[in-house]
Amino acid sequence: MESEVITSRKIIYPGDIIGIIGEGRSSVQLVATAKSMGFKVATYVTSEKNGVNQYADISFVGSIHDGEKLQRFAERCKIVLYESELIDIKTIQYLQQFVSIPQGVKLLELNQDRILERATLEQTGIKGTPYVTVVDLDDLYESINEIGYPAILRPILKDAMTEKELILKSEIDIPKASVLLERGTYMLQPVMTGGKEIAVSIVKDQNNRQKMFPMVENVYENHFLKEAKVPVDLDSKVQNSVLEAATKIAGLVEYVGVFSIVFYVDGEDIYFEQLIPGIRDEQNVFNLASNTTVYEEMLRALSGMMISDIRLQVPTIMLNITDEQMKKIKTQWLIKSNWHFHFYPQVDEADAKQHIGYILADGDDVKQIQEQIDNTDIW
Repeated sequence: MESEVITSRKIIYPGDIIGIIGEGRSSVQLVATAKSMGFKVATYVTSEKNGVNQYADISFVGSIHDGEKLQRFAERCKIVLYESELIDIKTIQYLQQFVSIPQGVKLLELNQDRILERATLEQTGIKGTPYVTVVDLDDLYESINEIGYPAILRPILKDAMTEKELILKSEIDIPKASVLLERGTYMLQPVMTGGKEIAVSIVKDQNNRQKMFPMVENVYENHFLKEAKVPVDLDSKVQNSVLEAATKIAGLVEYVGVFSIVFYVDGEDIYFEQLIPGIRDEQNVFNLASNTTVYEEMLRALSGMMISDIRLQVPTIMLNITDEQMKKIKTQWLIKSNWHFHFYPQVDEADAKQHIGYILADGDDVKQIQEQIDNTDIW
């Protein structure tokens, strides 16, 4: 007999315990927001060193494969949520035997299989960025002629332990892929240049109502997120096309909570890039730019509350901070009245050493804010 999955929708009130499984920086802000809304919080992480547990009312530390500890965690909670796309699906399915997880696993299943994700999106008629599948080095040498340089090699099946990517700038980089290809099949895609990455964040509630946050333009440097800008600088016709595509994709998604749809926009051409459950760093821009945050809307959706009507409040640019930039940042700390500084607590996260915090800079318009940022010569 198959194990029962608890799917009943529950209303969560102040004083009830919400469980959060995940150990990224987003978990800390989720815990803080949940407590400010009156909920109690239980967390589950895999390391004693992780700072997330310091903020929780109840904390559990154990392997994601420790069935007994996971069950005890689940049974203390009214609902459980996951904050990251890289959570193990089997862990969530196991927890569903003991507690309601309103987000479900359908979107995770799509997100963690890049080929399945593309096949599903093809039903909407929205084109994706080009790709070929690669199983070995011979395949790669042959496929690179079709894709061209620079290219990026990504695993088809996402996994927190093996989510390794490789940028191929020339033929001398191809042998570096040997170790990666031993782990499984990969997807080879061109590194798109000349256009813009546009992300649409959506919150969906338990009654299938949905609201969209303002579109965000993500800017990268050396493949790390450098800044996120709201509102985006796009022709109104292109903006409408992006919103139409996002609405069509969101209609396919079986999920409760906050998720993102990422597009690549080049002129009037719009390409689908990825569909992401949970919370991402660039969504911190909404902590200032809009009248509500992704953290509050995630919790409103999962607890059965009405989700908010989302409005742009002020043009904002979010800038990630690295440790190397801190000397110059300290100067701006003293002189910038429109810069709002946020530093992350210590958590066990792969890129924690890369980004130690972020700045939210607001102003009359994004171009004026960007000019102010560029004049500091920090980024």
